[in-house]
Amino acid sequence: MHKIYVISVGPGNKDYVTPAANKTVKICDVIIGMDYQVEAVDISHNQQVIIQSDINSILDLIDKNIDKKIGVLVTGDAGIFSLSRLIMEKFGRESVVEVVPGISSIQTAFARVKETWYNAKIYSFHGREIEGISEILGQERVAILCGSNNDSKIVLLELVKAGLFNKNRVIYVCQNLTFNDESITLIKNESDIQKIQKARREIILFYDDKI
Repeated sequence: MHKIYVISVGPGNKDYVTPAANKTVKICDVIIGMDYQVEAVDISHNQQVIIQSDINSILDLIDKNIDKKIGVLVTGDAGIFSLSRLIMEKFGRESVVEVVPGISSIQTAFARVKETWYNAKIYSFHGREIEGISEILGQERVAILCGSNNDSKIVLLELVKAGLFNKNRVIYVCQNLTFNDESITLIKNESDIQKIQKARREIILFYDDKI
């Protein structure tokens, strides 16, 4: 049986990787993850490290290393739009020895703007079609994970078409959280949206302005 450890490594910066994550990394024979994920954790010299971002390739690598302890690094927290679900669907829940939780980019984003997120609805257009706009606009507090094809500008313009500015809302675009080029942009109008520069990691936040 496979011995898989799904390890959450936070939003990017190694300062946001938990001691539990690094402890689990150390017991694995093989570490699979993207370049910035690998850079964020403590790797030993005797560990095999495989840089990979393609989901199907990662699943194939897991299958080829059935005799080893495999650590799969996932961004943010493994419980939010994560590779962990696909791993369990393919190899079975019993194949996963441990899922190590982490700090999500959503937690970080709301912390940056000094807002709670206990009642936030979370959506993702990372590798997904933009749909359910009316439902999204009906929520009081929202976080949207963007992707390369559906970046923050594209998503926001779709929201504008459906009436984003028809209600008093506080809107932010959070980019590259915890990295050196992190930026938090307050969006007040469509002109602000047009000025957004595309980034590798983007989250849209908006919530009702009750002040």
